[in-house]
Amino acid sequence: MLDVLKSHYKNLSKFTIVGIVNTLIDFSVFYILHDIYDVNFVVAHVCAFFIALVNSFIFNALWTFKNLKRDKLVRQVSAFIIIGLIGLALSTCCIYMASLYIGVYPAKILAMLVSFAWNYTGSWLFVFKD
Repeated sequence: MLDVLKSHYKNLSKFTIVGIVNTLIDFSVFYILHDIYDVNFVVAHVCAFFIALVNSFIFNALWTFKNLKRDKLVRQVSAFIIIGLIGLALSTCCIYMASLYIGVYPAKILAMLVSFAWNYTGSWLFVFKD
């Protein structure tokens, strides 16, 4: 496990930075929709997730993994969307279930951690791997 972490340190560090930016985008959109416009928290979560997902693809393709292939763009985007949709399903279940016990914002944080772990693994294995 330590060898895997060492080999992924640089990419994981960059992915974490992109993740922090995505978290700020996600939380901002979520807050605006949920707290200002009174949108249901699950709907606000889904909308915020998709906006952050677009940002995530652009920065991870161009900076984190540096593996955006013009001839494989459709495959990469498709795979990224599928990974993202699975991450969305996991995080939506997480925020819904956890919000019953710990409140919406702590549940949102937990959901984002679950999504982060899934999205890095999926991006590395299925989207940007040579």
